[in-house]
Amino acid sequence: MALEEMDAFFNRRADIYDAHMLQDLELDAFYREITDCVQPTGKDFSLLDIGCGTGIELEGLFAKYPGMRVTGVDLSAGMLQKLKEKFPKKEIELICGSYFDLPFASDYDVVLSTYSLHHWNASQKLTLYQKVFKALKNSGVFINGDYTCKTPERERYFQDELARLRKQEHLQDNVLYHYDIPLTANTEQTLLHAAGFQKVCLVREWENTSILTARKCL
Repeated sequence: MALEEMDAFFNRRADIYDAHMLQDLELDAFYREITDCVQPTGKDFSLLDIGCGTGIELEGLFAKYPGMRVTGVDLSAGMLQKLKEKFPKKEIELICGSYFDLPFASDYDVVLSTYSLHHWNASQKLTLYQKVFKALKNSGVFINGDYTCKTPERERYFQDELARLRKQEHLQDNVLYHYDIPLTANTEQTLLHAAGFQKVCLVREWENTSILTARKCL
């Protein structure tokens, strides 16, 4: 299989992404659970959505919290256009770029990511989680719902396979390519603690999906 660059992969799939997630993968319950995890103290809170895609995860949240202020970051201009079309009257700032490279503000009540971070290894995630930690208010929460695997052996399999494909295709190290390398929920919790979060909870786990919340304070 030939790996595609990350932005091109999602640009080509922007029109079918929602149907894939909701119909093919049957993630309706996942997105409802994500909505339930967001429990701010006020109705007009600030939310940073990293890897926001077409904004499926925002639909339930805007229905529940119409006044929330959203900053959405994604590599795919095509996906961001779909999100913009969904919520033309909402207070949303959309930024096209890598959440590894872009600076974050430091006053968010919620940082959210859904089905985006399973493309990165533990070292990359730790760097990103440290960045998320700094972006949150002391009372804020990071919610990460993502594709996960069950065992360390599966973690290593995906990592080894990606390394093999990169070598086989002579790919550049500084370019982001689409390939799934999920970690276990336990590894995710370890990384979040290492990033500085004091209270990390596994909210719900399905066969291949987990939702975790992480807070700065106990």
